[in-house]
Amino acid sequence: MRRRARQRSAKRSSNVAARALGSLLILPFAAGILFWPYGTIPLTILLILLAAREGAQIVGAISGGASSAWSAALLVVPLVAVVFAGVVPALALWVLTLLALIALQLGRALQQKRGSLAPFARYLFGTLATATWLSPLLLLPFFGFLNDSTPSPWIAWLLAVVWGADTGAYLIGRRFGRRKLAPLISPRKSVEGLVGGLGVAAVVGSIVAVNILNAPLIWAIPSVVSVAIAAEAGDLVESMFKRAAGIKNSATLIPGHGGILDRIDSLLLAAPVALLAAIALEVLRFLTAR
Repeated sequence: MRRRARQRSAKRSSNVAARALGSLLILPFAAGILFWPYGTIPLTILLILLAAREGAQIVGAISGGASSAWSAALLVVPLVAVVFAGVVPALALWVLTLLALIALQLGRALQQKRGSLAPFARYLFGTLATATWLSPLLLLPFFGFLNDSTPSPWIAWLLAVVWGADTGAYLIGRRFGRRKLAPLISPRKSVEGLVGGLGVAAVVGSIVAVNILNAPLIWAIPSVVSVAIAAEAGDLVESMFKRAAGIKNSATLIPGHGGILDRIDSLLLAAPVALLAAIALEVLRFLTAR
């Protein structure tokens, strides 16, 4: 019994050490993405390329097929186009990319003389599903368009909220977690961890909002809690997809964290909610300035 307890304790310590090492490796990336535009744009593209590779594997295992290259193209092409050419050309190129994907798969299906058409349909469906799942990553560079400024403060706030929620949930859940939050989806998550994560995010996010975004607390607290809840939901969504696909981690790229998707899954729901919060703040500022 004592030997097993020592082994479990050593394993937990090893997991914490690996997670800490992984976090140290992530910090330079996070710092780089704050440098607009020469860090934000290239690193967002890199995030999309890496996440598409992992996302297509997960979605493909569920749907029966998916292309990481086409999923990435549906996101990277409009992002690059909007930076260098503007919104209208970006939209046109996105439509052309989508039509090219559909035409390619339809052409392959038309050449099929016998057998099932299901693989072509699954491939197309899985590719579109992967691109849709990862599309919130496109929002990172666009926070600055709200007031014609750099998106760096908004990205810093978003990362502070998401990582505050994730770190708080992990540490408090490990120490005090008793009641399972979602046993079938993510057995290690606990209600205590969720509450702790929301609490840590509320404190950290509100401090960042007041000092970096110059936002009032009346906006900061509900916005931070909403984004933190979305972040936790994003984590659960990826866990649900991995369970359905029979995959434990999206990859082994980051020690203690798994793959890129395991690290940014929270952003995929947190970013849209953060954008809505940012719009709400601009409306609040407009109304109070009158």
